[in-house]
Amino acid sequence: MLACALRQRGCMWGSMLGGRLSNFAATRRQLSSADATANLAQEKTVANPSKQQLQIHALASGVPMVGFGIVDCVVMTQVGSTMDAVLGASLGISSITAAAIGLFCSDSCGVLFGGQIESLAQRMGLPRPGLTTEQLEMPASQRAATLGRLFGVQLGVLIGSISLLFAPSPKPCPVCNKPLKDSNGSFCSQCGAKVVP
Repeated sequence: MLACALRQRGCMWGSMLGGRLSNFAATRRQLSSADATANLAQEKTVANPSKQQLQIHALASGVPMVGFGIVDCVVMTQVGSTMDAVLGASLGISSITAAAIGLFCSDSCGVLFGGQIESLAQRMGLPRPGLTTEQLEMPASQRAATLGRLFGVQLGVLIGSISLLFAPSPKPCPVCNKPLKDSNGSFCSQCGAKVVP
């Protein structure tokens, strides 16, 4: 714009400046076009991961999550049910508060034992997908890893839930016949009847 204004006024160096600016713009267009072509060529040289590679990547991503799911479920259910039975009747906390305490403990265990779970999964000798860094960043690889983690943690929670089958069932209240929250307490939390231990 400045070059055009100077050219209209008849300045000699305005036309020189205008010519250099237009040459600079043309060179810049050529370079950006060359860069785009090079980037496109580089993208074409990165091969898409094969179906087998994606399956192995999903398996390798999911196996550690099985361990996380087991630890999370076992700790949360055991701590939550213990808090509900022990502190529920004596302190009057609700079942959902006891579950929140169990969740707090299970998340803490997940952070504390996360490194050990991952190193154990790596020592299992699972096959490696053999993906390059560029292939790992592809949407198909990220979807496979996410699905592997999702199914892994779900399987781990199902396995961890087996511990609930071995939990002792609470004694019933002699008056209302509902399960006692605290078997060592002196009153039923449901009907308020006095319970003789």
